[in-house]
Amino acid sequence: MDGGRTVKGLQRMSRIPDRMKALVKTKAGPGLELTEVPTPEAGPSEALIRVRAAGICGTDVHIEEWNDWARGRIKPPLVTGHEFVGEIAALGRDVRHVRVGDRVSGEGHITCGHCQFCRTGQGHICQDVKIIGVDRDGCFAEYLVMPADNLWPVPDRIPDTLAAVFDPLGNAMHTVMVAPVSGRSVAIIGAGAIGLFAIAIARAAGASGVIAIEPNPFRRRLAAKVRADMVLDPTRDDVPALVGRETEGLGPQVVLEMSGHPDAIRLAFRLVRNGGDVALLGIPPGEVALDWARDVIFKGITIHAVNGRRMYDTWYQCQNFLLRDRLAVRPVITHVLPFENFRRGFELLHAGRAGKVVLAMSPGAAGRKRS
Repeated sequence: MDGGRTVKGLQRMSRIPDRMKALVKTKAGPGLELTEVPTPEAGPSEALIRVRAAGICGTDVHIEEWNDWARGRIKPPLVTGHEFVGEIAALGRDVRHVRVGDRVSGEGHITCGHCQFCRTGQGHICQDVKIIGVDRDGCFAEYLVMPADNLWPVPDRIPDTLAAVFDPLGNAMHTVMVAPVSGRSVAIIGAGAIGLFAIAIARAAGASGVIAIEPNPFRRRLAAKVRADMVLDPTRDDVPALVGRETEGLGPQVVLEMSGHPDAIRLAFRLVRNGGDVALLGIPPGEVALDWARDVIFKGITIHAVNGRRMYDTWYQCQNFLLRDRLAVRPVITHVLPFENFRRGFELLHAGRAGKVVLAMSPGAAGRKRS
């Protein structure tokens, strides 16, 4: 079977090592450790993936720095990481729809599959979800085990660096698509990697204009590269006045809040026009006070809460987008680093000097740093 062999009920490649390199949260506290751990084995309905490339997410940064959220959620030891592309190295005996050697990405939210949410097309809000790299071992490793049903075969035309970031691209796609954007004015608050992806997607989806609002100068430059029509600095610019001028005094019809900063969330509701849509993806650190009468009720707006990706509508949308217009998001991938140089990737993200950082987990997937 495509160069594989049958061992103990598994279809597998030859030469799978007993131990592997992995980036592990070994104990409570700041930092991650590159160490060796046993190579996992696939169960009857699972696949063992040889990881080729993996993206560093803001969640990974929180786990590395050990913030309040990580302290309450993460249970060391844990192999971190949840954005990846790789090839199937072994398959459980019950798996039929993919083959050893297939190149795949995967939906990192492992759902129960049998609750009312899962059975009605809402698996992304399953109440019993387990996330790779958060609740179970993840993809910052040479090998990863996942349910085979969560795998996504990747077309050859999509390179590893983009296939590795289907997860955050999917978050952006889901956020953009919860409200119609074609022919409408859109403001995007927060130009981290997901906000940058959202700019490119909104343009491709036919937005009449896209305004990006971001305090970090490096990311503002990236926002211009992915073709935001206007890029504003909320620490210096009079954002409400400039946005109002750009939208005939009415405000944008759609506002996407991607940062989770309390001030940014309040700004989203201030900016949106009467009858408009606000989509919220960013997660705030705590409760956020709003003037509900002025900014929500009397405006008659619609609020969309966005959690992850729709399984699997969003994956089809991302694939179609990348096959048609993958060049639009290439500027977001600012750094491709060898796996062993992971600390540099985290340093760049902490310093706000990167868009998306991808770790090349195998020599064949290595890339170069781009400014």
